[in-house]
Amino acid sequence: MKSIAHYRARLQSMDFYDYVNHLSALAARTKGRLFYAFVFGAFGRRSWLKKPDQIYGASRIFIEDDVRIEKGVVLYVVRKYSGKDYGGRIRIGRGSFLNRYFNASSAVGIDIGEDVAFGSNVFLCDFDHGYSNPDIDRISSPLVAKGPIKIGDRCWLGANVYVASGVTLGEGCVVGANSVVTSSFPANTVLAGVPAKAIRQWSPENGEWQRVALK
Repeated sequence: MKSIAHYRARLQSMDFYDYVNHLSALAARTKGRLFYAFVFGAFGRRSWLKKPDQIYGASRIFIEDDVRIEKGVVLYVVRKYSGKDYGGRIRIGRGSFLNRYFNASSAVGIDIGEDVAFGSNVFLCDFDHGYSNPDIDRISSPLVAKGPIKIGDRCWLGANVYVASGVTLGEGCVVGANSVVTSSFPANTVLAGVPAKAIRQWSPENGEWQRVALK
């Protein structure tokens, strides 16, 4: 267990904005224990959530231990839409970090592994508005989905990434900023682009990242 001297030394090394951020995280963690723990499906120990923009369907959102969520996020679970019931669910694994304005919207299921890091403005959405009948407005159309979204442990998604329905990213994937991910990729793949394509793959035999020939 860390000593009082350790915390005193840490506080003495902080500048003004370090204090502000430290107090903000402390307040968010306290709110988690006193409020979010009774509202969400689960809200883990030492996790914090700073000033979300929108939370919908909190009982179907499961946040594990040591999760850090910055302000402005949207966690949206669809339970009923256009007269149809949906089984949306969001799980955020232990130790993951969601930067500002992260958005996860689920009508099927979004599963985020452990120690996953997201840049700002990342959007995960496991559904779309149907357009099979052009005579019905899109807002009234049923939702359509290819399947749940699964993000493996230790993935890193850069700023402004969009992940579409049915995508699975294996553990250790890295997604370049501004990418649109519409298909699944195996573990330890670096991907980027619109739509995202694999550009590097970890080679355990050689112990290095190797370029992937673009198709």
